Amino acid sequence: MIGNDVHHLPRPVLEPLVRVGEGGQGVVYFTDRIRINKIWSAAYKEYLPGTKFDPQVMRQMVAYVPSLDAADGRWLCENTAWPAAVVLNGSQVSGFLMRRIPDRFRMPWGDNGATAPAALQYLLNPQTYLNRKGIHIDGRVRLELLEAIADVMARLHSLDIVVGDLSPNNLLVDIRNPACFFIDCDAMRLRGQDVLDQVETPEWGVRGNRHEPIATPASDSYKFGLLAARLFAQDQMGQDLTALAGVSSELGVLARRSLDADSTRRPSMGDWLGTLRTARIGAPVPSPRRTVRATPPPAATTAPSVIRVPAPQPAVPDRPVRAAVIKGVTALTILVLVITLIAQLV
Repeated sequence: MIGNDVHHLPRPVLEPLVRVGEGGQGVVYFTDRIRINKIWSAAYKEYLPGTKFDPQVMRQMVAYVPSLDAADGRWLCENTAWPAAVVLNGSQVSGFLMRRIPDRFRMPWGDNGATAPAALQYLLNPQTYLNRKGIHIDGRVRLELLEAIADVMARLHSLDIVVGDLSPNNLLVDIRNPACFFIDCDAMRLRGQDVLDQVETPEWGVRGNRHEPIATPASDSYKFGLLAARLFAQDQMGQDLTALAGVSSELGVLARRSLDADSTRRPSMGDWLGTLRTARIGAPVPSPRRTVRATPPPAATTAPSVIRVPAPQPAVPDRPVRAAVIKGVTALTILVLVITLIAQLV
């Protein structure tokens, strides 16, 4: 969905293009020629030659947002990098337009403090790593993040969208005001249809039955259970539920059900959402944590006009005052005695 309801764009319309990244399936460019919904900066994903994709399903994804009611369409665009327009190179579909990652989901977590997409994978590491990166997160924020992710996934399922390849690489987070943002949406399954062949990230695949279909609500539940366990265990690959169960025994039970090889026994995202809310409400409120700025403010060309409110002056301790008074009284008494003595001598 773009400003004037155009769903097919010729590639030259997007130029000049600035290359910003490359993956196994395509190259991502920034373009300043188009704004999605007239407000969001745009990025263009161009599939690499030889990448197998279904252009007709891509058209269905682009047409899906306008088919929803206004509230659902807006929500989908605000929480995901959903395909907004099909891009044509000549007469062939070459890729799609999407919104760029919002600033709130970019943090100084890259090499040497460089700003990078705030992928969840950063949080699945030991405390020493988090300290080195300057990432401040406590148990309550972890619960709030899981609640936000479960909320988005539950609503996606209600819209007949399955995440499929749920992994910490395609899920971005904001830990200051806990929220999430999904990227790589062309890998999601819409109404049972796929743009790309479904794949699974290593260590995040469905366990047990090799014949279990992937990219289903049940496989999403399995991977969310892994995510919840690993977020609290601060581990990239394990399945230890001890830390999660220590926060809430009910969450431990849900995680065990999510990881069950029998997909019919796994909880829905709605089940997760209710239990996470209960755990979050009962979690202790932490002391205020330091805020990490997502991006540095632009340098001012002129000195800004700032009205400064004087800080309250600290109260003067009364002990020195009393001491000064005592010293003054003592000196006065001695002076009176000396004058009296001189008068008697005279």
